[in-house]
Amino acid sequence: MKEVHHISPVVRPAVPNDAAPLAALARQLLAYESALNERAVELTPWAATASELRKQMRQANTRFFIAERSGEMIGYIKAVVYGRPLKRREAGSRRWLKGIIEEAVRQVFNFILRRPRPNAQITGGYIAGAFVREDARRAEVGRALVAAVESWFRNQGIQTSELHVLCANEGAQRFWEEIGYQPLAMGMRKRL
Repeated sequence: MKEVHHISPVVRPAVPNDAAPLAALARQLLAYESALNERAVELTPWAATASELRKQMRQANTRFFIAERSGEMIGYIKAVVYGRPLKRREAGSRRWLKGIIEEAVRQVFNFILRRPRPNAQITGGYIAGAFVREDARRAEVGRALVAAVESWFRNQGIQTSELHVLCANEGAQRFWEEIGYQPLAMGMRKRL
């Protein structure tokens, strides 16, 4: 039986200097998911690179939280808020104004092209990735990361949290169900 560390992890928001070790964990997640189902993950050349993760960290609607034990990164979770317009202070004046202009242009084109309006305005939180190193699993690290994300979602006024999990990843499915997540839909794919 593998040794499980019982020292509580420190969970904190990631900063740009965390990008390189965070990218290493993200690559481990992609390799793990690929091993479960070789067709499930299609990598692009820039996937899970430090520079890409730094770009994502600059997005006002995205947060990475990392778990550390004894100063070593042992897990991470990525969260995204969707469907809620960013406030000026969140996005910065320039990005906020750009968003306002883009939305106005989108509405004009939708009207001119007679595109249908959406049936519902959906807002929520999305967990876009989570990974805990194998040697740190079963030690409350995942739960601590999820608690940090759910707290951030609540502080953003978000009332729901969603995620996707591979059908072949039964351990992850059990984890998410144990902490209250319920199956919502099943995605399907066919290779053409």
